[in-house]
Amino acid sequence: MNPVGPEPTTMAEVLNRHKDVQYSSRIASQIVRQQQAHRLRHVINQLAARLPESERNDPAVRELTSYGCPTRMHVVRLLAPQLERETHTKDIDFSPSGITRRWHAGYAHTKAVLARKPWIGEFDPLAGVVLHEHMDEMPMAAE
Repeated sequence: MNPVGPEPTTMAEVLNRHKDVQYSSRIASQIVRQQQAHRLRHVINQLAARLPESERNDPAVRELTSYGCPTRMHVVRLLAPQLERETHTKDIDFSPSGITRRWHAGYAHTKAVLARKPWIGEFDPLAGVVLHEHMDEMPMAAE
């Protein structure tokens, strides 16, 4: 059993799942890249804090430590809900009923995820980008 739903059995289901994976992989690679970059920026801050003040005041060290960043970003990944009778043409369905159905489903999912306030809690101090995914709320989500 697939964790995001049953295995596709028809060609239409395969095409629908293909589109989900295609969009998901682009987003996932960008998030990973941002997590790596911001982790390094937090590492720079941690290392700079361990230097004696005389070293931190050196212009060359100040230049290097300027690449540090104390910001922590919380990315809440919202997945498009799988709608009943949806096909692989979902990304080109601009019919009034299609748009309305998609809007209502996305709005309900967004409210449910944000109500959980996933950004509140303890997090790795080196994490500059914290990803919150809520697959449990969307078992049939389009990744």
